[in-house]
Amino acid sequence: MIYMCMNCKVFVYDEERGDTKLNLAPGTRVGDIPDSYRCPVCGAIKCCLHQLDGGSAPQREDQEPALKDLNYYRARGREKLAGLCGVYPVCNGDPEHTCAGQKYGAPIGMGGAGQGKNFEANYKALAEYRLKMKMVKPHRQPEMSISFLGWDIKAPVMGAPLSGVKHSMNDAMAEEDFYWGLLKGAEEFGTIGTVGTTSSAPKDLGVTTVGKNNGYGIPFFKPMSQKQLLELFQLAEKLDVIAIGVDLGGAGSTYWDHSDKSVYRKGEDDLKELVDSTDKPVIFKDIMSTEDAVKVVDSGASACYVSNHGGRVLDYGLGVAEVLPDIAEEINGKVPVLADGTVRTGFDVLKVLALGADIALIGRPLLQVCVGGGAEAVKMYFDYVLADFTRAMILTGCDTLREVDMDILDKI
Repeated sequence: MIYMCMNCKVFVYDEERGDTKLNLAPGTRVGDIPDSYRCPVCGAIKCCLHQLDGGSAPQREDQEPALKDLNYYRARGREKLAGLCGVYPVCNGDPEHTCAGQKYGAPIGMGGAGQGKNFEANYKALAEYRLKMKMVKPHRQPEMSISFLGWDIKAPVMGAPLSGVKHSMNDAMAEEDFYWGLLKGAEEFGTIGTVGTTSSAPKDLGVTTVGKNNGYGIPFFKPMSQKQLLELFQLAEKLDVIAIGVDLGGAGSTYWDHSDKSVYRKGEDDLKELVDSTDKPVIFKDIMSTEDAVKVVDSGASACYVSNHGGRVLDYGLGVAEVLPDIAEEINGKVPVLADGTVRTGFDVLKVLALGADIALIGRPLLQVCVGGGAEAVKMYFDYVLADFTRAMILTGCDTLREVDMDILDKI
């Protein structure tokens, strides 16, 4: 009989032929396949193999589909990220997913640090909040545009700083092309793109790519030596970028343990020195406590970015949604609050804003579609999020962003 993996809808297994790459001899029935089996395309488990009607393999057209939608680009991403990311319908750090589990010193790919519990915590913490439907109110199209650091954007949503094609994405495309897709896709949608830094590429690649985009974007640097950061800040100012970010949690990045580039914690004096070194707005990322938030504000930074690095640096930490309300209350409007933490849909965006953020940022989903289709796919994902966000505001009775607060949430 012929079976297809229903997660990726790409891999086909023929019991009669077996599969030498999977060490499955001809005649091996699906029921006899070891439980350790993982789909070679998406990493899904054995239960995702479903028998095809008629027992024959589907005919695959050589031509690309006329309609390239998000599902198409996600499928492309799934193929390119095979073995690292299953591009599942729900990206939540599930222990059964391809990315999950301890890596025992190997690169962690798309998963979380250690046993991945911090990645899971992000999803579970946000899922504990439910939106209240409020319908008895005159209809009005929501006002969603917002000004951030003097720049008007279409909606309070941006892309999180991403990087590491070689280590985390099967070397699926050139690092610069990946950055370009993130930046242009965000810009074409109507928001600001961000990019990160990776140990497998020149440390200035992100900022120079933003420079090629006429400075429209925000580079985030790993917390390298103060000397290196000051040099990168000078370059960023010369290239006239929108703002400069420092990814403080990058001090725990495993990939930088195995390179000639080192990363460090930063003290209060270090933060102030960086802020004072430039006229550009500075954003400090990976803030997960009110104590650190106060220090960020005191440093003169222009924004505070609440994040735990996607659960990729510390295991068994708190989820973003668990700390965001307290941090937002502590900052009390002194600077804008940015936050990520398994933001997948427009409904998630609304919840993150209600918890106290001014802007919600999307990480892994943009990575998956950017690998699959570049800027076009990234813009398409933002459009998808905006449609849900618009619907969510209407259904919770929010006509403006000022009305988005904890009153539209229930915690279960």
